[in-house]
Amino acid sequence: MDIPAAKGFSTLPSDCDVLLEGSPAILYATGPGWWRSDLHYVSYNLAALIGATRVQLQATPTLWLEHVRDAEEAEARLFAGLAAGESRIRLYYRVACVEGHVRHMQDDIVVQRDATGDVIELIGSLTDISETQMALETLADSERRYRFIVENISDAILLMDADGECRFASPSIRGLLGHRPDTLHDRGLLELLPPDDAPRVQRLIHDASRHGEPLRMELRMRHRLGHYVWLETCCSPYLNPASERYEWILAVARDITDRKHREHRLHELSTTDSLTGALNRGAYLSCLRSGLEAADHVSQRVSLVIFDIDHFKTINDTWGHAAGDLVLACVGEICRTALRDHDVFGRIGGEEFSLMLAGQSLNDAALLAERLRKKFESVRVEFHGEWLSFSVSFGVAERQSREGVESLLHRADMGLYAAKHNGRNRVHQAPPQPV
Repeated sequence: MDIPAAKGFSTLPSDCDVLLEGSPAILYATGPGWWRSDLHYVSYNLAALIGATRVQLQATPTLWLEHVRDAEEAEARLFAGLAAGESRIRLYYRVACVEGHVRHMQDDIVVQRDATGDVIELIGSLTDISETQMALETLADSERRYRFIVENISDAILLMDADGECRFASPSIRGLLGHRPDTLHDRGLLELLPPDDAPRVQRLIHDASRHGEPLRMELRMRHRLGHYVWLETCCSPYLNPASERYEWILAVARDITDRKHREHRLHELSTTDSLTGALNRGAYLSCLRSGLEAADHVSQRVSLVIFDIDHFKTINDTWGHAAGDLVLACVGEICRTALRDHDVFGRIGGEEFSLMLAGQSLNDAALLAERLRKKFESVRVEFHGEWLSFSVSFGVAERQSREGVESLLHRADMGLYAAKHNGRNRVHQAPPQPV
């Protein structure tokens, strides 16, 4: 760009050297050609910056350009500002200093023009911004590192506010829950929890945050496709030092669904009879005790059914244990398909089973037992081309006021004994407990 020759100069005062002696200010004054010609004034510390004298710089202005990095970019910005009529222009460039270091400079230029608008002089003030620039570069480098970690880590990182609304979700959330990060922004994350679990999780987070403590827990969150994913989650609260209230919750979550499935399978293997699918004796009695304790809190009725296969020893002796196993498996399948989800089904002996029916009266339990009895009586089991039939006897008892496990089991067992004594293949209600 062609800059018209200067028509005159408004030079700095003659006592400027005295005023600036020892000052950190770095000043210069030049014609419109910037550092290429007409260098009118140079402060001492500007010349010292590149190891030259002011006389040398004023005699050979291009000496400065030998030390200026990014000179072409700086000149392009300067000339663009001059052409646009700007009165103040800010440049950024680097300078190779005498001690060998490269310093980052901010050059603030005041443009003086004559009455016609032509440039007559530029007065520049340089500020060493190396420390600031270094801090910015360090910050940018740190941000790049953390962004790389956040964008490539397999664990999901979530940031939510005190109201539980999502403020940030890492890209890995898509692989974990199927949601794009932007679709979760401003959304309440507790909405993704199972409805019956959300209050508990919310309370745990609130209590931990109130005390400023991290919280580690396992929970389920709903995938975009509708199924639930098990997550191991570590939540860390941020407390505002001024208000001592938590404002943010940082959550790091990883998928443990496979592990939970394995744990569930191991639990099933340790508590479930593999042949019938019923709980084994220990697990069933544990559930029975817990069920009676829970019933005490809500004044709920509980009934118990005990039953076993009639003449089971004869089946084993006649057809062999493989045939007996088929009959046992058949009993288990029929019971599991006929019962409610919260009914508890256990195998408490070789061919003896029991049902705990919460919320069921003695009459309700007897009706269920009768339906099962008829089903067992009508079913046929194929064994090597032969069809085996069997029958089942039942004893039924309803729990009386705060009756214990042993007493309730004994009364139901007495009902079963009566059913056997009276001809088998029948349901017998146990007598009430003596007062």
